Amino acid sequence: MDGRIFRVNQSRALVLDIARLARNVPSFPVERWFELAEVAEARSQSSVRISWVTLFLKAFGIASQHSPLLRTHYSSFPIPYFYETPSCTISLSINRQHAGRDHLFWGRFPQPENKSLVELQSQLDRYCNDPVEQIFKRQLFSSRFPALLRRIAWWWRLDCQPRQRGRRLGTGSISVLAGQGVYNRQHPSILTSSLSYGPMEPDGRVWVTLQCDHRVMDGVAAATAINRINLSMNSEILSELRTLEAVQGKVISFTDAQRKRAA
Repeated sequence: MDGRIFRVNQSRALVLDIARLARNVPSFPVERWFELAEVAEARSQSSVRISWVTLFLKAFGIASQHSPLLRTHYSSFPIPYFYETPSCTISLSINRQHAGRDHLFWGRFPQPENKSLVELQSQLDRYCNDPVEQIFKRQLFSSRFPALLRRIAWWWRLDCQPRQRGRRLGTGSISVLAGQGVYNRQHPSILTSSLSYGPMEPDGRVWVTLQCDHRVMDGVAAATAINRINLSMNSEILSELRTLEAVQGKVISFTDAQRKRAA
């Protein structure tokens, strides 16, 4: 029985670009257990439903303010240099259906540490539910370009626009498949750091991985960063969950499909 040849379509174009560019990033992982039983209990008792990825988004943002290297990127043009972005933007991988295919998009969350969990959740809901043609218009447009033009555009954004790079692409990213009950520990990334976590164990532990660009960060700095994220989850995030009140009596709920797209 003969197989079939498929043309690379726009649903994979940007993914292939990132996979190619990530080969030039010498990343390494740091990992540890997060003890999140209290966070899980506070989340379950909250009057507003907040997803796990929203909690990690804000904790990552808080850690980025305490660890400037999480907001620093390396560029090689015209000479090698580092640029520290004054604020962080976290990029989140989001799977959506578009034109009958699974399509991977990236939602950007600027300064998540300065937003409430309810605000972050509302923004995530829009990325997960608003029409793809509206909420991811620019990414769909970019994916239609020929490969050569996309490569030029990536080079321009990564190496020639240090001040805009963090805002447009993100200073760090999150990519998780915990909603499917699996780990996504080491995935292609072009940013200085990328966070992933697995499903929660019965005792409330979660295995968390932080990939870091070795050109920017060494092991001690990476360990300090992941420990700060853990501390944020069990301090600022836990405190906000415990004091969270219903917003105009409206409870945010999620279907299983929405949880998968958010992961």
